[in-house]
Amino acid sequence: MKKTIALVLTLCLLMMTAALGMAETADDAAEAAAFMDDIKGTYEALFPVITVPEYDQIWLDACAAVLGEEAAPATAEMLKAACNGTVYGQEAIDAFGDGSNGAQFDCLFINGVSRITFDGMVISGADDKGETVFSHEYTYTGHLLLAGMMDGYLFETADEDAGEFKYFYIMPDTPATTYHLEFRYGSNMEDLAKYNEGPYAYWLAAGFPVGAGEQMVKDVITLFCLENMDYSAHTEEALAQLAELGFIGTWQADMAPFGEAYADVELIMTIDEKGHGITLMNGEQTADFEAYALDNGEKGDGIGIYVAFSNPEQEAEDAPYAITVNENGQTVLTLTADDGTISWVKQVTE
Repeated sequence: MKKTIALVLTLCLLMMTAALGMAETADDAAEAAAFMDDIKGTYEALFPVITVPEYDQIWLDACAAVLGEEAAPATAEMLKAACNGTVYGQEAIDAFGDGSNGAQFDCLFINGVSRITFDGMVISGADDKGETVFSHEYTYTGHLLLAGMMDGYLFETADEDAGEFKYFYIMPDTPATTYHLEFRYGSNMEDLAKYNEGPYAYWLAAGFPVGAGEQMVKDVITLFCLENMDYSAHTEEALAQLAELGFIGTWQADMAPFGEAYADVELIMTIDEKGHGITLMNGEQTADFEAYALDNGEKGDGIGIYVAFSNPEQEAEDAPYAITVNENGQTVLTLTADDGTISWVKQVTE
């Protein structure tokens, strides 16, 4: 799962600081080593953690925000099932063929491993009793593409007894960016690059940090749901939710909290009756998105989930919203994202 920032706040403000972005790392080995530092820790299989009943409402809220509350339960169950497979390799090929009629991915750890620890270039795994299954030092060997679709880091150990742990093929997800890891391991590099063929067909391990808090659970569930929604058209119920909550209209951002540097910036957001939105910074369009919202608390309390799907980026992200009325009687929409908070004042048209 890839996470990119698609919220209006970030889309707009990042345009002002784009020139300060990080340069691409020229040394691939150094980049891979830095990545391994970023994922340092112990992981367990993701989906057994996040599909327990106590988290059902998180799944429902994320789905309902985009599709409407009526379609949410079936969609949430479908998404849970898609990555809760228990077969891979030839057994999965026998069951799903080439996947054209549907398939189920096995995202568990295989070969007797229950937990995997990444510690720099040393990777180790333990079984459900805590006994070590493997432990090897690895070297970065290059990038590898999974069926030409997913680019990841390939690591190899020189230990002759590594067997099915000779290679680790790790996607560029980190707990800080996507709240989980995705990887494969095995004895044959070419087989690891195949999607629905060979001994690793329909298998892609998903790891979740052991001991992660409730917020990370919520974040990873929401991310997974939003990545897999259909944004080609709003459902009637989703549009009705947006209208009933008061999102449709023109909003002007309150730039005062951002200081004098933004004193001359006018930031306008419009969301039309079809759920399509744009933002204008000093008259120049800076974002093109589809808007969705759900009141997921006490109905009518003005608090819920806002989702923006960026049309250029083809990425979605959510933010908690609050709709209030200020001392001047104006409606104020406040969005809170990881990178900060922004308030929008609804403009009254005469």
